[in-house]
Amino acid sequence: MRRHILREIKYINRFALCLLMAFVPIASLGQKLDSLERILKTKKLTDQEMIDIHKDLAQGYINDEPNRSRSFSMVGHDLTERTGDQKSKVKFLYYLGSSYYVSMMFDSAAYFLDKSLVLARKNGDDDSEVSILKMYGQLYRRQGQYEKALDRYFEAAKLGGQLPDNSKMCDVYMGIGGTYHLMQNNTQALYYYGKAEQIALKYGNGQNLGDIYLSLSSVYRSKDDGKQKAIHYAEESLKIHRKSGGRSNEISALQALCGAYFQFDDYRAAMKYAEEALLLAKELDNKNLIAHSYADISSISYYMQQYEKAAETALVALKTDSTDHHLKLTIFSNLPLIYAHLGNFNAMEEYMEQYKLAVDNYSNETYQNSLSTMEVKYQTEKKELKIEALEGQKKLYIWLGIAGAAILLVALAFGFVRYRLAVSRRKLAEEETWRTQQEKQLVAVQATLDGEAAERKRLAKDLHDGLGGMLSAVRLNLPQVKGDALLEALDVTRFQTALGMLDDSIHELRRVAHHMMPESLLRYGLKISLTDFCTAIPIADFHYFGNEARLPEKLEIMVYRCIHELVNNALKHAEATKINVQLVQEPDRLSFTVQDDGKGYDRETVTEGMGLRNIRQRVGVFQGKLDIYSTEKGTEVHVELELSKNGEND
Repeated sequence: MRRHILREIKYINRFALCLLMAFVPIASLGQKLDSLERILKTKKLTDQEMIDIHKDLAQGYINDEPNRSRSFSMVGHDLTERTGDQKSKVKFLYYLGSSYYVSMMFDSAAYFLDKSLVLARKNGDDDSEVSILKMYGQLYRRQGQYEKALDRYFEAAKLGGQLPDNSKMCDVYMGIGGTYHLMQNNTQALYYYGKAEQIALKYGNGQNLGDIYLSLSSVYRSKDDGKQKAIHYAEESLKIHRKSGGRSNEISALQALCGAYFQFDDYRAAMKYAEEALLLAKELDNKNLIAHSYADISSISYYMQQYEKAAETALVALKTDSTDHHLKLTIFSNLPLIYAHLGNFNAMEEYMEQYKLAVDNYSNETYQNSLSTMEVKYQTEKKELKIEALEGQKKLYIWLGIAGAAILLVALAFGFVRYRLAVSRRKLAEEETWRTQQEKQLVAVQATLDGEAAERKRLAKDLHDGLGGMLSAVRLNLPQVKGDALLEALDVTRFQTALGMLDDSIHELRRVAHHMMPESLLRYGLKISLTDFCTAIPIADFHYFGNEARLPEKLEIMVYRCIHELVNNALKHAEATKINVQLVQEPDRLSFTVQDDGKGYDRETVTEGMGLRNIRQRVGVFQGKLDIYSTEKGTEVHVELELSKNGEND
């Protein structure tokens, strides 16, 4: 059991490292970078040409030489300040954040990413915003904040799904899959890696394909029957990265191969690839990659019963990079076992305590920071009180005056607190009354909606089964009547017209019955029913993201009705040529957006109609949030619902 636990921690650590470079821009070949640098030194260039070359150099050196990347980014940033090229300025800020991330200077990375995100949103640069949000996800994941990482990735997925070029969605799906794998949710990880692989193959992106194969190797290492796939994907990744010349990614592929052979007990092969990765990492002088290579060698040496070497390399790894939380956890969990075999029980106890402290410190980091702040504040206040007491002894009369003023202030403060308490009680009472009224109103609205849904079901059934059946029977009998009667030519024409009108009436009745309560919604859920609905409208597109788990029936009906009403509003009033419907379903949240390119309206002067008010009521019943954005270029309505709050509405 202990061996499996160690390996599971090892998978997470190795996988985090394999994905370290996954969302940093792709490095150019060394010859191309050298050629660009020669052009800078030998040719007279315009400002724009200088900016373009600095962008290529800053991007190209990020993975292997982040310091050089930062130098070119700073020069390029200064050029954009002079020329006013805001779009390129966003790129240089983003490259600065990415290079600091590669150098594991996370505070600096967050600083430049914040600046680039603000500027990208100000410029309306959606393409750059997607890249920045991806890097945020990478940063949070590297720090072990997986929920924050997923929030950023899904935000990037939502925005990237609206772009004409969806090639960047490959990186987004890789990030989501990687985060799920670190959370040991391999089913979701494989799902998103599959989506990423499809896009990489579609656009012929070998770099991304190599990273995806690296990730798939890590996933299959955690499966008992995954040896062949784990080794196969790692070897394919190594071929791709060696061909592209990305040395950091080549090291990650070597370490993945090491991990695959280690997992399936081929320690000699694992040691071969670990030592090869260490040599390349030292040439690159990347401390994190060096540390992980030493950690690999330590784990392999332990299982080869080379305990002295295992202890030595573990300590070197810890000394090389002490900032990686996952790496520290692995080493602190391995060292007690190593020292137990060496008979050094003092060291064993020491590192068992270090492991416990590492886990506790990581879990309580926020709490400890707050405690430190309070301690500093307490010590400061304590010193100030001592100084105040000494000064009071020297100046007794002044102290008495201060004491009298303090008493007066306390009295005033006491009176003020009592007044505030009275105001607070009154506000609480008013809020309670308002909340009670709101609850009654919500209950009434919910009852109305339930009644409406039930009535729609009944009417749809009656129309389809009752009146629809009757009209169909009439349609079947009329031709027989015609066959038994002698009709003039004019009467025959009228008879045929009547049959056509009857057919149209039957078709229209079935359409109305279907839209009153779509059978596909009740049987298959939102995705299928909304796909059918939007397919029937030539200018409407439907996009669905997330899992396809069924939701409570009332919630599905509410979402369908809201989208139905919003699309009809766009068709009737907006004069739109394109309508985009998007639904994002997550485990704890559901959101949908209806966007059109119509004429929009001024929300200050135009009163909301009954349909929009009904939508607000429906969303309010489920404690959702509705936002409307309208300009002369179109209208967007966005609704968010927290699924955890809607359990009571099931």
